[in-house]
Amino acid sequence: MLNKNNDTKKIQYLKIKRENGQVLIRLINSEFKNKSIIDKKKKVLHEEQFILFPLIENKDLIDNLIKIIEKEIKFDLVHKKGIFNQKFKYKSLKEALKNNIPKKFISFIPKSYDIIGNIAIIEFDKFKTHENEEQYFLKKKIAKTIIKVNKNINSVYEKKSEISGKYRLRKLDLLYGNDKSETIYKENHCSFKLDIKHTFFTPRLVYERRRIASSNIKKNEIIVDLFAGVGPFSIQIAKDHDVKIYSFDINPYAYYYLKENIKLNKLKGKINAYNLDIKILLNSSNELGKSLKNNADRIIMNLPERSIKFIDIACFLIKKSGGILHFYQFCEKPNPIEKALEDLTHHINYYNWKVQEILNSKIVKAYSPKSDMVVLDLVIKSQ
Repeated sequence: MLNKNNDTKKIQYLKIKRENGQVLIRLINSEFKNKSIIDKKKKVLHEEQFILFPLIENKDLIDNLIKIIEKEIKFDLVHKKGIFNQKFKYKSLKEALKNNIPKKFISFIPKSYDIIGNIAIIEFDKFKTHENEEQYFLKKKIAKTIIKVNKNINSVYEKKSEISGKYRLRKLDLLYGNDKSETIYKENHCSFKLDIKHTFFTPRLVYERRRIASSNIKKNEIIVDLFAGVGPFSIQIAKDHDVKIYSFDINPYAYYYLKENIKLNKLKGKINAYNLDIKILLNSSNELGKSLKNNADRIIMNLPERSIKFIDIACFLIKKSGGILHFYQFCEKPNPIEKALEDLTHHINYYNWKVQEILNSKIVKAYSPKSDMVVLDLVIKSQ
């Protein structure tokens, strides 16, 4: 594990008396407006009546600084081991790495990465060809830097495949840190235990989950979460609303963690968790399906790759007099919202249902260069 607190390398400090500190800052602010000469990554040191300011590694700038201050204040240049400033935050991963990797690889640094609990997950878009030794060590350095600049991160995994299969999983390889894929992720005052290798989870829907959980949900609503995963929608709704939620997922690992998360959070509402293929609900012999038939006030369908294939389930469960459908789908550009609405309308009309009201429609996020993730919040009713 990287030591985040100390650097082994000695750096140059400007040593002045305490009473000259404000004079120095004033001179720096007036003469170096757009250039940083104090190394903010390192701590300012205090020794008796002296202050030691860490300087960046730039001889020209330091020479200019000396010329400016030598007539104003007395100083010494000393070399000491740098101590990392724990309050310092890099603006980006690129900023943290720009002086530590060859310039030819700067463009290979990912612009973002996902943080789930104490785990970071990163994707290297530009490393699609066969990986060589130089690329391998570059990835390791990037992973080490992620841990160095994020004090809560213990593990960095690399995405090695697209999401696939009925459980919506992808292959992840450990790049650096502890090979422990179970973590606890906190979002909107809720906690979620999960395993990134065995369950699907994305932190990129944090605002969308907050939006749904804070919408106009009425007391005693019956809500069905058809693709609940580890429970991010269900639990955030049940935390603040006195409702009854039926949460389904086909993945046994997701079901396990869903039950764990129900226990982990203090909920106002009640969640019933089920590990099954929701198509079973349509069977005439299925008791749960019979009890839920046309009883749901609200249904969440967050399976954007395939939600449209389960519209028959939604129509089977939702109240004939009208209920709310939160429908997520990947749609091609241009006009993805219009395409999603047309597609959904066509499918519910086939089952003799109609869109009574469009409550909300928007692009949630970009999915690929050619498509976006769209959400439609609709009131639908039987024709």
